[in-house]
Amino acid sequence: MTKLSVAIFASVATFIGASAFAATPEQECQKLKNDHDVIYASKGFCFKDPDAKAKFGNDNCYTTKPKFSEKEQQRLDAIKDRQKELNCK
Repeated sequence: MTKLSVAIFASVATFIGASAFAATPEQECQKLKNDHDVIYASKGFCFKDPDAKAKFGNDNCYTTKPKFSEKEQQRLDAIKDRQKELNCK
């Protein structure tokens, strides 16, 4: 996935993710994890998680400590809070 594609996908996922949740807690947990990973992938994060690595690849990764905008960090915090509420794995 190119950086531009990941960035566009991250923007859309961030916008949609804030308002639409999956039907079951398990589905919502998966969607939250994906939203989280999309934001990280858009910042060039090098994944260690096999599922995220398979989905996003590490071909264009360049960091293990990405920097986020204020809006991205707020979304990541909201994802983390919701994952705690749902007791996501």
